Amino acid sequence: MARNKVLVRKRGGHSADNMLKALKLHRSGESIRNAAKICNISYPTLRRYVAQHSGVNLEDLVEKKLVPNYENHLVFTPEQENVFKDYIKECALKFYGLTTKDCRKVAYQMAKINNVTIPDCWERDQMAGREWLRSFKKRHLDLSVKKPEACSLARATSFNRETVKTFFDNLKTAMSRHPSFSTGCRLYNLDETATTTVQRPSKVMGPKGKHNIAKVTSGEKGILVTTCAIICASGQALPPALVFPRKNFKDIMLTGAPPGTLGLAHPSGWMTSELFVDVMKHFIKHSAASPDNPALLILDNHESHLSIEALDLAKKSGVTILTLHPHTTAKMQPLDVGLNAPFKVYYNSAIDSWMMRNPGKPMTIYNIAECVGVAYARAMTPMNIFAAFKKCGIFPFDPEIFTDIDFMPSEVTDRPEPQVQNQNLDPNIQNLDIESDETFCDDREDSPSILNNDTVMETSVTNEVTESVLKMIPQIGHHSSPVPGPSSASFVSPKQFMPPLKAGPRSSNRKLRKPGKSRIATDTPEKNEILASKKMRKETKVKEVKRAVLSDKKVKINAPKKKKIAKVYRNESTSEEEELEMKSEVSETEISEIDESEDEKEMFVIRGNFEKLTRKPAEDDYVLVVFDTKNIKVYYVAKIIEIDKPNYGVSFMRLINKETMKFRMPLEPDLANIQIKDIKMILPPPKINGTQNRNSTFNFPIRVAPTINLR
Repeated sequence: MARNKVLVRKRGGHSADNMLKALKLHRSGESIRNAAKICNISYPTLRRYVAQHSGVNLEDLVEKKLVPNYENHLVFTPEQENVFKDYIKECALKFYGLTTKDCRKVAYQMAKINNVTIPDCWERDQMAGREWLRSFKKRHLDLSVKKPEACSLARATSFNRETVKTFFDNLKTAMSRHPSFSTGCRLYNLDETATTTVQRPSKVMGPKGKHNIAKVTSGEKGILVTTCAIICASGQALPPALVFPRKNFKDIMLTGAPPGTLGLAHPSGWMTSELFVDVMKHFIKHSAASPDNPALLILDNHESHLSIEALDLAKKSGVTILTLHPHTTAKMQPLDVGLNAPFKVYYNSAIDSWMMRNPGKPMTIYNIAECVGVAYARAMTPMNIFAAFKKCGIFPFDPEIFTDIDFMPSEVTDRPEPQVQNQNLDPNIQNLDIESDETFCDDREDSPSILNNDTVMETSVTNEVTESVLKMIPQIGHHSSPVPGPSSASFVSPKQFMPPLKAGPRSSNRKLRKPGKSRIATDTPEKNEILASKKMRKETKVKEVKRAVLSDKKVKINAPKKKKIAKVYRNESTSEEEELEMKSEVSETEISEIDESEDEKEMFVIRGNFEKLTRKPAEDDYVLVVFDTKNIKVYYVAKIIEIDKPNYGVSFMRLINKETMKFRMPLEPDLANIQIKDIKMILPPPKINGTQNRNSTFNFPIRVAPTINLR
């Protein structure tokens, strides 16, 4: 049933003009009944108004005296409701909005603290009624109930005045280096977005009354293909780059893609540092960047964008790279602000059309380029590109594009300097200030919490806080001027008794990692800083890997022993006498148990004693790495991919089957730096099985003893 039904009221349904007209007719000689009939007013009502205003000059009557004053039954005065409305707006703009239930409970608390007369149902439910909230929304049409978008705390707090100022200062510095940057014709933006084989279905027409309407997709979870878009402030869109989840790229994957699209492949389908070098070459080619014709490229500071090789290539080709501050791209990156959303809409629509043309056939990664081509042409229009750059304040250059409302979410974590709190006040009502109705207490002070975990307090706590606040009001009431309304005491706004939307002071003893920042990454000081941080991360990762491995106490060295003679694999050939001597000196903790099959007899067996390496490891060697402490020894198989003495950069492999010594490389490489002392053995070359498009398996012609904890 509609909630805005027009009620036909016989009482109080007249207007002030009709009542004034009826009174004039009566004074001109018309009877009360005839005047009421002419003006469509109830006869008893007109008779009551005639008796009430007899002998009063009709010209002096105020409109409120000619119609019923139903505002006498309002719980709060209009001024108090405006204060409550402003509080609701402030919470919503700070991304801590109140639900309808929260609003009803806060209204109840405000009424109790201010000694306002409230209905019995408010006392029973410990909150304002639904009808009151519905009428409150009707009286304040600038409020509405909305479903909020999820926003991470990092994104809400990182967009602040300081980070925005830093970016625009860097942008101004970069623009001053070449005249073409300020004109926009050499100003570019690059960003990646996800395109999958499963679309988000659009709304469809269906039978009325049936709620479960579905639309077919290619699967429950789609396969990711990363689309890297590049736009120019002059309104151009460069050909995109597509990263397919394959080990090797094939030209058939780009069927239907925009002309000039760059095709790349990686098992994860993500952009990596190695692939971004190819993207940088693609950008330099299509933008014709050179030292004589430089370009300014704005992008986020993801690690894949800041490889030293890509930065060197960009600087050599006259490309200046300016990065955005972390978690600010939603408002400061043109592609995120005005182009990725329409691109996704057109992309989903293109997949819907493809599914309609191919019923019963699932979409694969070989069809994604066709849908990207359709969406890219429709979304990357000059008008959209102009509007996106303008909204971010990048071009035309406008560092004051963002207002105070945009920065309100970050005010929650604006930490003040540590101060000594006043210990004289009661902690239940600390820093409670009462102000007059002129300001309605705009300053938020520290105060007791009235909300529970769901942002609303339980009833018992509510009553205690209410009583303590009410006891405090008479003592400080003489400092404020009274507010006209139901309560004689000064009005206490929600900002005073609700918990303040302020984060506590940061702990001084916490050691945090250095946060990212906006920077001109191609400048030599910034590039050297990036290089130093990458080296430091490599060294830290080795320590973290060791700590994680050594904390696992499931495997002990003192495992059950079994006596058997086995062959020992040696890095270099040894004499028969040394071999026999080694077999005779085998201790019980170092002897391995192996099967007696013919295949096993031909395999070498690794035991717990390792000799010194007879040669230095080289790149592409497979080695056995140990992490050991006093009680635990854990062994891993790794491939050497880089040598930077004294460090060896390795990629650890994953054990599939210990009995057959089968390993695989993880999709996301597990990289670390190790020392020469951690390498216990250089393994023989493995047998590689599998296809090129899938992860290969590696079989080593060796066996390990059960006492060796291999992972």
